[in-house]
Amino acid sequence: MKQILVFVSFSLVFFISNGQETDTTKHDAPASWKKFHIAPRIAIGVQRSFFTEVGFSLQKYIYEERHGFIVYNIYSALEWVPGSSEEKGVYGIKVGYEIVNNGGAGGIEVKYLSNGDDEDVMITPKIGFGIGLVNLFYGYNFSTNKYLLSKIGKHQFSLAINTNLLFYASKYEKK
Repeated sequence: MKQILVFVSFSLVFFISNGQETDTTKHDAPASWKKFHIAPRIAIGVQRSFFTEVGFSLQKYIYEERHGFIVYNIYSALEWVPGSSEEKGVYGIKVGYEIVNNGGAGGIEVKYLSNGDDEDVMITPKIGFGIGLVNLFYGYNFSTNKYLLSKIGKHQFSLAINTNLLFYASKYEKK
C-alpha cells in the first residue's frame, strides 16, 4: 500500500509539472527600464561606527529569460561617520557597482576617507540580498593604509536605497 501511494504521488507530480508546455506569463520589462536612469541614493550602516551616505546612482532593470530580473547599479556618494568628543568625524567619497539578480546581490566599492589627520583608501567587496530599490549588504573593507581610521573597521553592514523606481515610475511604459 505504501509503495502504491509513493508511485501515485510521484506520478501526480510528474504530470502536473508537465501540464503546461509554454510559459504564458509575460516577463518583459518596459523599454524605459532598460536605460540607465540617474536618481538619489541614500544608505546607512555600521563599520565599527555608524555611517551614512548620500549620492547619486545610475540604475537599470532588465529581464533575461535564463536569469530573471537583473538590476545594474553604478553609484557615487559622500560618506560621513559622525565624530565624538574624543574622535574626529570621518568624511569621504566613494564609487561603486552593484548587481542584483533574483534577490541575490553583489558589488564592489572604492572609497577615500579622511578625518583631517589620517586618510585611507578602502576597497570593499559586498554580498547581500535585495530587489534593486532596497538592498542589504555585508562588505569587508580592505585598507590600503593599515586601517589608520579608528572609526572604520574591517566589516561593514549597510542598507542602501536607490530611488530610481520612485522617481521614474511615471515614465515607465505600461505593457
